[in-house]
Amino acid sequence: MIIMNNKFSVKDYYCVYNDFDTSKRIKELHNLYLPLLGNDAISLYTFFGSKMLSDKNLSKSYLHYDILDNLGLSDNKFLIARKKLEALGLIQSLYFDNNGIGQFIYKIKEALSFEEFFNTPVLAKLLENTLGSNNYSDLVNYYSLDKVSFKSFEDISAKFSDVFRLENLNDFSFDYITSKSVNGPNFDEYFFDFDKLNFYLANSYLTDVISNPEVKNKILGLAHIYKMSPEDMSSAIEKSVEISNGASEININVLSDYIAQLNVNVRKQEVPTLDRMINKNLVGKKEEQLTEDEKFAKEVDNTNFVEYLNKQVGIVLSKIDAKNIEELQSKYNFPTGVLNILLEYSIKQSGKNSIPHINYIDKIASTWSAQKLFGAKDAIDFVRANRNQKTKAFSTNKSPQKSYSNNRKSNHAPFPEYLQNRQNSFNQSKKEEDRVVTKEDEDTFKDLMKVLYNKGDV
Repeated sequence: MIIMNNKFSVKDYYCVYNDFDTSKRIKELHNLYLPLLGNDAISLYTFFGSKMLSDKNLSKSYLHYDILDNLGLSDNKFLIARKKLEALGLIQSLYFDNNGIGQFIYKIKEALSFEEFFNTPVLAKLLENTLGSNNYSDLVNYYSLDKVSFKSFEDISAKFSDVFRLENLNDFSFDYITSKSVNGPNFDEYFFDFDKLNFYLANSYLTDVISNPEVKNKILGLAHIYKMSPEDMSSAIEKSVEISNGASEININVLSDYIAQLNVNVRKQEVPTLDRMINKNLVGKKEEQLTEDEKFAKEVDNTNFVEYLNKQVGIVLSKIDAKNIEELQSKYNFPTGVLNILLEYSIKQSGKNSIPHINYIDKIASTWSAQKLFGAKDAIDFVRANRNQKTKAFSTNKSPQKSYSNNRKSNHAPFPEYLQNRQNSFNQSKKEEDRVVTKEDEDTFKDLMKVLYNKGDV
């Protein structure tokens, strides 16, 4: 059995691959998939579909914080929503571990059309169970393309080879006819034993009726939601076989209805819906509570450097300084949270309450760039580790005193004092201003914010 992959960290990067316009299937998403998957999953799908793409149909890279903050999802809610989309074949998740740095590619797959959805028994039956028979019938009658029945007619359309003569068929490729990819639920074929089903059907000479891959996939879907054994499925197939144009074939609608009646009336089981079928290990996972450090770091990650320095350090940047910092961030590709901690650390190290010269900051940044810092939390831990190392070095070089207190060892340095003060007062009005902010400063700050928001987050 395949084990569900739960690789995911909010500090992992992701990008989106999309080669079609998701807005063309917005009615299908809202009428067919929303009742089955819920709002979180559909919001995630449309959020992925809204990403700006390059000429290679690939978006730029983002941290997963981008998803959680924009959609208001917790880690676990995001994971459930993503896996629901994967299970119903709406996205494909690809993962690559680049020296400890996780990189996801979310490949968006097109939603089924109304006709394709209604002709996929497992989805049609799940939707009917969720909406109720009357509402489902209204939906089918309104959106179905099958307004007339051609069942009694024989298809006498000519084949390509009947009309056109080809000298050498090997020179031509017809792979596209059979290689068309079919969207739909991402079923596990190991779940159902088709070899046993063939064995039971052989007694009735019906093995050919499941030779069609499309029919086989529909049977697999029904086996999933109704937990059918091969023996039970063979009995159901025997009761749903019809003769058409001299050949036996399965009437999928009859098969689906028969299995549904067997499940509810004979087995007395609950009507299956996706909410009832969801993996208990997935939804039973407890939400992880953020520590105060993590809450503080998350806020820092989502505050641009102009606003952060103004509100938390009391500094109004000049346009020259802001431009230099933008170039510094571009040079080292620091995330927003790392940049904020770097700037505050540089100010503290300089011993002044103003922005140091850019060369001073650059020297510190070059050291930080060698570290794997993905957010404010990583930057804070890096500062803490450095202080811890310096404290130990100082303690080692210091001459020992005859005091029992010197025998006590510290396992780690405390949270940096200046960051602790920031954390305690974060998002609160400063009681004392480190400097007087003039009217000119406020105007300059407003101009900077306009420029920043016009360009997007740097």
